[in-house]
Amino acid sequence: MILRRLAPLLVAVAWLAGCAPNLPFAVDGVVPPPVVVADGSPERRALNARVYDAAVGYVAEHYYDRDLRGVDWAGEAAARREAAIAEPTEQGFYARMHPLFDLLDDRHTSVTSPSRRAELHASRLGQSGAGLGLSATRIGDDWIVTRVREEGPAVAAGVQVGWRIVTVDGRPELLAVTPALGRTYAFVFEDENGATRAMDITAVDLPPRPLQEATRRDDGVVVLRFDRFDDAAVAWLETQIAAFQADPPRGVILDVRDNGGGLLASLGQIVAMLHRDQVAYARQKGRFIDTEYVTRPRETVWTGPVAILTGPASGSASELLAAHLQEFDRGLVVGQTSAGAVIGSRYVELADGGVLSLSLNIILTPRERRSLEGVGVTPDLVVEPSLADRRAGRDVVLEAAVAALLAD
Repeated sequence: MILRRLAPLLVAVAWLAGCAPNLPFAVDGVVPPPVVVADGSPERRALNARVYDAAVGYVAEHYYDRDLRGVDWAGEAAARREAAIAEPTEQGFYARMHPLFDLLDDRHTSVTSPSRRAELHASRLGQSGAGLGLSATRIGDDWIVTRVREEGPAVAAGVQVGWRIVTVDGRPELLAVTPALGRTYAFVFEDENGATRAMDITAVDLPPRPLQEATRRDDGVVVLRFDRFDDAAVAWLETQIAAFQADPPRGVILDVRDNGGGLLASLGQIVAMLHRDQVAYARQKGRFIDTEYVTRPRETVWTGPVAILTGPASGSASELLAAHLQEFDRGLVVGQTSAGAVIGSRYVELADGGVLSLSLNIILTPRERRSLEGVGVTPDLVVEPSLADRRAGRDVVLEAAVAALLAD
């Protein structure tokens, strides 16, 4: 998770799907400049209408479930349209859009505003920016604070891990909030006892949390945390594993507890680093035939003991990696059940510089052909950190995984 901002679960995975060629698919890592119009102007309303109608239409025409999961999509979209396009600001417009897309109960289908998209892109490039110093994970219908940064404004305000975020500036649509430097946000939290706590938190300049981190422990176990499946993660993991040739660890732990997904091709390359031979890592369900995705052998491979750490924020490619390790008996899954957000999707450009994540295909596990959507991966070794553990910074999930690896 990105610690300098309120971070949603990153569930939109840019799958290499071959359908819907007429859609204006986004290119991973390329963010167009946002379209700037005056707040409350006729141009703002016209732009809102153009974006709203396009996003709604893309879902109606290309969503993988032709029944739209039982939602009266056309009726709901029509009923909400005027209120949405009348919003005078980008933030207000996207705040109106989110509840409509939430009706699908599909974490892969969502909209991201231009300012939010730019902020996420800058964070992935390692650039500092406005942040509140907390991370939140969506668990069910709730947003729960999962990390509070020691040097950030949230900790100074007294925010605690485990609190539920009720509203920000009076809105429950947290995905519409993009922190601006120096701006104060009115938070309402609910603590573990059900008490309401109102706090004002001012965004400050904070560097992002690194997307990758390698730790070689004194007991000889190497922990590799990576928070996204992309080319950078593949190159980084290959460098780490190549270094094992000179000094092999006693075991390797892959930490994807804050990894919401990424590229299907990157998943395949990472799976290939754990096998000498060609193996399957995902299946795409078609109307008449399933497509199997298999690895290409790599020179850099780790064949020693492996464990993977999962949790509620582990989504998409993270879940497929964990399921692969289970189905091929290649490693131990430790922690909590994953997000259950595994649908093949693509990013689609919107006219204002925002982006739509659109579910296009059902993705199955490689060997047992199971859908993980709405189910997730149940760990081999279930470890539920207590609230006291999380607040004290005790990583009981990691320690359980280390003990299991060293016991073999």
